[in-house]
Amino acid sequence: MGNTLMATVIAIVGTLMGSGLTAFVTARTERRKDEALERQQIRQEGAQDRTQLRELRVEHRKWRRERRQAAYQGLMDAAHEAQGAVWQLSRLTLDPFDQQRYDVRRGAAIDAVRATLRAAHTVQLEGPPSVAEAAAEYAEAVDQHIGPPVQYLIELSEGPVSDTVNERYQARAAETATHLENMHRRFVPLAREALDELMSEAGERP
Repeated sequence: MGNTLMATVIAIVGTLMGSGLTAFVTARTERRKDEALERQQIRQEGAQDRTQLRELRVEHRKWRRERRQAAYQGLMDAAHEAQGAVWQLSRLTLDPFDQQRYDVRRGAAIDAVRATLRAAHTVQLEGPPSVAEAAAEYAEAVDQHIGPPVQYLIELSEGPVSDTVNERYQARAAETATHLENMHRRFVPLAREALDELMSEAGERP
């Protein structure tokens, strides 16, 4: 009778221990599964955050490129208009001085030069520094280009000019025109490089 009771007790204890061990192993397995799922979720959220950040960077760089391109194009258009206005003004040097025509064309040329200077200021805001510097020099060259015909026409308004004055004007006009063309040639590749660099950066992974 005692042996039977002991065997029953041992069996019950063994069963309970087995159940407890099974429950412990099951709980531990479930916990590991939960931890694995949590780590996977964290990785997924991190990947989503990185993807979203990259998309934001790409959009920002595209936006920045569009603004820069508009600023660069605005400067080139303004400089072209100014060159045309200065050319129209310089045509008056071929005819007898006419105050009214001079006032009209000089006013148009000055307005065009001022528009070029404003456009260069916009480029300086958009950058980068190398392009901003080239833009300032480009606009300054446009400003200098108006000087020779204005000075010559002022002298012409006072009466016939000498060959020396005429030669000096021709030389100075050619000098400012060459300088302006050089500044244009300097600005364009720098502007193109800045735009290409932004597009290259937009295609890179963070």
